[in-house]
Amino acid sequence: MIKVLHTEKLILRRFSKSDAPSVQNLANNKEVGEMIGLPQPYLLKHALDWFDIQPGLFEKEIEYPLAIVQKRTDELVGTITLRVDKDNQKGELGYWIGRPFWGLGFATEAVKRMMLFGMEELELNKIWASALSRNIGSITVLQKAGLVKEGVLKQDRLLSGTFEDIEVFGIVKSDFENQLKSQKRKGRQAF
Repeated sequence: MIKVLHTEKLILRRFSKSDAPSVQNLANNKEVGEMIGLPQPYLLKHALDWFDIQPGLFEKEIEYPLAIVQKRTDELVGTITLRVDKDNQKGELGYWIGRPFWGLGFATEAVKRMMLFGMEELELNKIWASALSRNIGSITVLQKAGLVKEGVLKQDRLLSGTFEDIEVFGIVKSDFENQLKSQKRKGRQAF
């Protein structure tokens, strides 16, 4: 079972029912919702329904949805999930950050920590993620975290009546380990 994960500025932890109003407030934003396909308006019921399925996902060890909480303020700023494909020893990252917290480095920090969890604790061989081609912020996060673009899925997702291209990024364990070694040689904290 996953424990709480820490980074320099963040705590990644399981959601509690008391997080529902914060999730609803952050997810009920057109810019956030349209990038990831959340229903709009995003109601409190949507958050509570999502929370209800989470214990089963953790128990089966197939998905790890976590709240991203700022250490300094104890404020929920977004969410990150690792969906595990045990048969192929890989995991898919998904995340979103509330609009007031864009551009502060929280997504990159959370992605790096979740990658470390997936590679070291779950012993995955690959971690991958996708982003809308027009979602430059998310693409930048994935690149800063060390994932490499693997391709583009043309008109792969239908959002608001428009077919959107999806860019796919990934990293395999050997490349991830090389990145960690490089960071340590440079005297930097990797994650």
